[in-house]
Amino acid sequence: MEGKGAALRTGLFVLAGIVVLIAMIFVLSGNAFRSGVEYESYFSESVQGLDIGSTVKFRGVTIGKVTDIGLVSAEYPPANPKDLVQPIYHQVVVRFRVDPRKLGPDSNFAGAIAHGLRVQVAPQGITGLAYLELSFVNPKTHPVQAVPWHPRTLVIPSIPSTLTQVQDAVQTFLTNMSGVKFDSTVKLLTSMINTLNEEITTGDAHQAIANANALLGELKTQVGKADLPATTASIRNLADGAQTRDILTKLDQTSAALAQATAAMPKLLAQTQATIADANQTTANLNRQMIPILRNLDQASSNLNELSETLKNNPAVVLRGGPPPPQTPR
Repeated sequence: MEGKGAALRTGLFVLAGIVVLIAMIFVLSGNAFRSGVEYESYFSESVQGLDIGSTVKFRGVTIGKVTDIGLVSAEYPPANPKDLVQPIYHQVVVRFRVDPRKLGPDSNFAGAIAHGLRVQVAPQGITGLAYLELSFVNPKTHPVQAVPWHPRTLVIPSIPSTLTQVQDAVQTFLTNMSGVKFDSTVKLLTSMINTLNEEITTGDAHQAIANANALLGELKTQVGKADLPATTASIRNLADGAQTRDILTKLDQTSAALAQATAAMPKLLAQTQATIADANQTTANLNRQMIPILRNLDQASSNLNELSETLKNNPAVVLRGGPPPPQTPR
């Protein structure tokens, strides 16, 4: 009996030690959770695989643990129950603690959030477990979500997980493809291919290709017949010949003479204008001198006409020297 009692006491002592050890581990781990800074995030997707105690990592480095997981509708119930139908109250709230010693003494999550710090659910291998991954993204692409309640702690905005983003992209693609009328598209493509084939085979395109081939063949024949090296040599000899150089020399001389003549043109024009002005002046003076002479000639002509009429009517006037005096009545 005494042996059985000793064994019983020993067993109870070992069991009590195990319980105390478990309690110490729990207390120490709880203190480790409570020693960090608490944050929370809201997720619009499933957090399957995430549980209390799941790790929180920043670019693969463990910096904290998940402390609580719940529904927004229970944590922050709206004042009006009708608002529960809004999608924002269908989200999951996840709280986690971060050890500041893992981030350095100057860790500032509020400033980091403004620069794009976000959290997302990431799978942990193929085990089905998940963890929270913190990383920086473009804040314009993933802006901070405004919420109609007052969060208990600082909120780190969330972004969809990679799997969710792939699923959303596939869903969007399928949705867009569902609106495509494949039957009409296939018919249109078939019609276009048939038309193109007909044009290439018997249509205008076929004729154009045939004409182009004929033109290329004719061009090839003409090029083959042409003695291009001899023609090039003849042109070079002509350019280097004495006759060509003589012509170029004469052209230079002619150009120089033409330039001199062009330079003398203003002076010649000035002299011509002066000569014309002198001629105009001389003509004016001659006109002034000729007018009296012409008048005298006109007067003399009139006198001659009068004398001629007088001689014709009275020839004896030459002998008498004048007309007979008029007879007075007695």
